[in-house]
Amino acid sequence: MKSLQFNPLKTPLSAFIIATTVSITSAAIAHDAETNINSDKKSAAEYWADFKQDSKQSWKDSKAAFKDGWIESKLETALVLNKHLDALDIDINVDNNVATLGGEVNTDIEKELAENIALGIEGIDLVKNNIKVTSKPTTAGAQSVSSNHRSFSQYVDDVSTTAAIKTELLASKNVEGLEINVDTYKDVVTLSGKVHTGAQKDLAQAIAAKQDDVKNVVNKLVIKS
Repeated sequence: MKSLQFNPLKTPLSAFIIATTVSITSAAIAHDAETNINSDKKSAAEYWADFKQDSKQSWKDSKAAFKDGWIESKLETALVLNKHLDALDIDINVDNNVATLGGEVNTDIEKELAENIALGIEGIDLVKNNIKVTSKPTTAGAQSVSSNHRSFSQYVDDVSTTAAIKTELLASKNVEGLEINVDTYKDVVTLSGKVHTGAQKDLAQAIAAKQDDVKNVVNKLVIKS
């Protein structure tokens, strides 16, 4: 098959004019389209200013925003993976190394657990815990747990173990869970506080010892005289 070729020397003048006009018109349209796109596009500075205003954050630049977003994603993942929490009910926001927690949980223990998990995230120096407890407030020796000298996964395991033990102590009819402090460090549980009888002391130790991953229980409970 012979290909058709445009030769202005053998082509009628009218056809040549039409072809030239189409070419010029197409180029003009393409130029206008590019001009319109560029005129509608915000500059980086304009986009960043609008983004900060819409998000109501105090970031200095996009690098700071990315850092906070990365830390927030790590915190969200840690909460989602924790079997003692329903992360869908917890709102999180990270701004300038400060994590703010909101939403609702069922117990003070869950509220404390969420805060401790947030404190274990590298890049978070302070936690504002605004989580609301929807059921009757209860505590079982609530205390902030340091994550020093532990990997993050070990830290989360420890605070989760503490939460599980506190929950079971509070649920036991034979143990005054409100007077028992629980601390877990590298799978070693320490119980402190006061109980009424030796049987209660032994029961508290048994509850702690049966939890998954608990290697040892240090029982410092004192029997009230």
